[in-house]
Amino acid sequence: MSPPGPGLSDATTYAIVEQPACTATRASEAAIQDEIKLRLQQALEGMDSVDREVLALRHFEQLTSAETAEVLQIEERAAAKRYLRALKRLKDILEAMPGGLLALQP
Repeated sequence: MSPPGPGLSDATTYAIVEQPACTATRASEAAIQDEIKLRLQQALEGMDSVDREVLALRHFEQLTSAETAEVLQIEERAAAKRYLRALKRLKDILEAMPGGLLALQP
């Protein structure tokens, strides 16, 4: 993976934002995907680094709560709760943005 680009604060944010949601074939679709990536990047950068990490581990790396707990060196129950709280925080941040979550619909 390439290092974070301009405006991407860390590798975890970069990895999450660059996950391909779908392959855009038209210029308008590519523009929408770019807007989604920008909004997601802004939301993630407003979150705690551990929240970003737990989201990446659980959602993108598809680790279990136990595996995530091991990586983060915390209890499994704490990792599961942290993941749910991070998802809620991300949703709240995205909803508070202009256009809310609807703006993320391609």
